[in-house]
Amino acid sequence: MKEVFTILSSFKSLLTNNISVWRTLFFNFHYLSFSDAIKFPIVVSRSVRFNKTSGHIIIESQSLKTGMIHIGHKSYGFSRKYDFTIWEQFEGTVIFEGTVHFGKGTFIHVGKDAVLRIGKNTGFGGNDKIICDKAITIKENTKVAWDVQIIDTDFRATLNTVTKTKNGFKKEIIIGSQNWLCFGCTILKGSITPNNCIVGANSTINKDLSQYGENIVVGMENNVKVLAKYIGWESGIELDKYIPCK
Repeated sequence: MKEVFTILSSFKSLLTNNISVWRTLFFNFHYLSFSDAIKFPIVVSRSVRFNKTSGHIIIESQSLKTGMIHIGHKSYGFSRKYDFTIWEQFEGTVIFEGTVHFGKGTFIHVGKDAVLRIGKNTGFGGNDKIICDKAITIKENTKVAWDVQIIDTDFRATLNTVTKTKNGFKKEIIIGSQNWLCFGCTILKGSITPNNCIVGANSTINKDLSQYGENIVVGMENNVKVLAKYIGWESGIELDKYIPCK
């Protein structure tokens, strides 16, 4: 009886605008155990399309709350009617460490044997692309704007015709905690960003930036460079300790 009450209470909370009850039911009971699924920790919007739903989803959280993970959330006013969120998981593993929101129009691909880990309190704006064929870690409190691409693969290997060697075309990406990925930026294979890092709009990152320390802004000119140091941003910072600019 208690389980029935839990199901009805959680189900009632799903009856809001833009939530697809049937997609939400399928997604939770397909990926999670019954005891977890009846809490509906994952809600799925009507704009979501499932290309492939193999593999595993793990939620590493001490308590599961209805809607803590939202796929297809409409975050921006310029989202178009036919911006579909695509979920494509080929036997890989997706790990959620807590609350995560994917904006409308986002494409999520997880390949075979790949691991996509997303930290708590992380949000994706909309029309982003996450292509994980090896390993992508996005740590907690990271905010991703719109039209951002995070891709850990070149899709095809390149060959050296002299040495007859083949390059590794997949390499892990690690995005530090409290990162802000501004609109239009691209994070390529092998990229590592430190904690408290801002990646400027339309920048392309393709290397390990952790050597520069935390609280940096990076951008793209002729090559990736550190634009500023000792820079924080609003979320998680006690603003009353700072003197306003004049």
